[in-house]
Amino acid sequence: MTDTESFPPDAALAALRSLRQSRRFLPDPIAREDLEQLLEVARWTGSAKNTQPWHLVVVTDRETNSALAGMGAFAGFLAGVAASIVVAVRGDGRSVAYDDGRLQERVMLAASHLGIGSGTAWFSTPENRQQVRDLLGMPAELEPWSAIGLGYTDTSQKQASPQLSGRKPLAEIVSWGRYGAQPSA
Repeated sequence: MTDTESFPPDAALAALRSLRQSRRFLPDPIAREDLEQLLEVARWTGSAKNTQPWHLVVVTDRETNSALAGMGAFAGFLAGVAASIVVAVRGDGRSVAYDDGRLQERVMLAASHLGIGSGTAWFSTPENRQQVRDLLGMPAELEPWSAIGLGYTDTSQKQASPQLSGRKPLAEIVSWGRYGAQPSA
């Protein structure tokens, strides 16, 4: 059986289009087996020159996740997650940032496939990242830029403001062949 037979292209594209950030979760824990599956997906995520510049810290303790929630302007929702995966990277520059985002998106897609909601948190200042290092006992050479918050989405709560939930039409964000050009009929 080929990959497309086990996961038809239409289903794969629908899964990619439907992935959304979740920031409101039920209190239910995530099974360790599911977390391990997500970590396997992370392990097999590609990186620039296959450097795999990351170290992942899985946090299932609610108090620790609540502390992480206070360590960045875009981390507050971590207070309500069942688990988080803090992504710490070695090095700096564009390729490391790209690899961090690539890993997060892969894990989020895998989580969605398992029925688990997810969202990205950002530890945006050097002070925030040092707080994360101190809390989790990380060495100085690791930069904990982000975390993936995980849990079962509480669908009874609004997840995003209405102005953020839509998407711009393709004509606003895509050019064909040259900036500003649209395809000919």
